[in-house]
Amino acid sequence: MLSRKAEFLALQVLKQCRAEMVQNFLDHKPEIYTPSYKYEDSPALLKLTREKYFVAWLSSHWLVFNHAMEFFPIEERRDAEKIFASIFLELLEKWSILKTTNSNQLNLGIKLIEDMQTVLNELIKSGDKADIKRNQLELALEKNRVLFDRAFKQLSEE
Repeated sequence: MLSRKAEFLALQVLKQCRAEMVQNFLDHKPEIYTPSYKYEDSPALLKLTREKYFVAWLSSHWLVFNHAMEFFPIEERRDAEKIFASIFLELLEKWSILKTTNSNQLNLGIKLIEDMQTVLNELIKSGDKADIKRNQLELALEKNRVLFDRAFKQLSEE
């Protein structure tokens, strides 16, 4: 009976997270669709934003589980955590984030997801900054070209 409730809780968490992801796509959430336009000329940044979304989605599983555990009987939480940890680690393994389903590696898996989110955010910021710098350089180049043409025209008229 005990493990049945824990298994049901784990399945509910998976179902809720999957439903939220599908709903985000159906609702045309900006964090999903905006990067397709913003980074259409930068496939690497587009891929990073997609990975960022899915890593955040994976991370949400543990957050949803922890929230659901608040309503779970205290004496049954340990078993529920073991069951969900096993499922969560399998999910991470399927996404090639962690190569083990050993429950002792749960903290490592959670830490890896958090670190991946941080790194992806920083990479995207760096890419955005590079685009801004490129735009500034293109503007400076165009400005200098126009100023040169203007000065050349003035000199040729004299």
